[in-house]
Amino acid sequence: MKTADKYKPANLGEVIYPSEAIRKRIQGYMSGQLEGHLLLWGPNGTGKTTVADMLPNYISNGNPYIETDYKSVLKQNDMDLYISNECHYASLFSSKPKFFMVFHEFDNAKGNINDLWTALDKHANKVMLIITSNDPMNIHKSLRSRCDEIPFPALTARQVLPRALQILKAEGVDLPEKQVLHYLMQIEHFGDLRKYFAKLDEIILHSKSGGAFPPAPTFILNSNKVKFSVV
Repeated sequence: MKTADKYKPANLGEVIYPSEAIRKRIQGYMSGQLEGHLLLWGPNGTGKTTVADMLPNYISNGNPYIETDYKSVLKQNDMDLYISNECHYASLFSSKPKFFMVFHEFDNAKGNINDLWTALDKHANKVMLIITSNDPMNIHKSLRSRCDEIPFPALTARQVLPRALQILKAEGVDLPEKQVLHYLMQIEHFGDLRKYFAKLDEIILHSKSGGAFPPAPTFILNSNKVKFSVV
């Protein structure tokens, strides 16, 4: 099994966030301290889809009522009636009733956008829209203005390193921290967690096949950056 599948986050606490500030904002929505619609944006493989899919489970105490097919929603002839009915159904499922709409790849979506944001305003306390996008400017400005925009930028090798070390240890691979960081930095330009996991798959396979690992360049780790030394 690939590490991306075997070690995918089981909860939002296992997500690799781009910063402590963003982690705290997500925690605010998890706990109910923050409320409102969300627009999570950034390149592929940065965790925004995982967060969007898991967040309703926390807000609803484990029993969310979710719609994910935005194309069918945007075809509704009476958006207000549709959302009103869905909010009612949501109240039957959870002690914290809320109708969630989680829309992925919502960039440049077509349909009854104006009716949607009007209905969102009318039922603001009963519905939550969560959108993921590669580019927030591709989201209709009327919806974008109603969302809290949270960026999920490309992940750096250093951000992924702690999770990578945990995975390698669980797989019985014992490598120095600086060597693992060196391998991760080889594909850092992608900034994609799936690419990092693929690199871990390579390392694990190489280890289990008994191959010797090439030495990493000599470098010095400090709290802020990696400094390469000339030898």
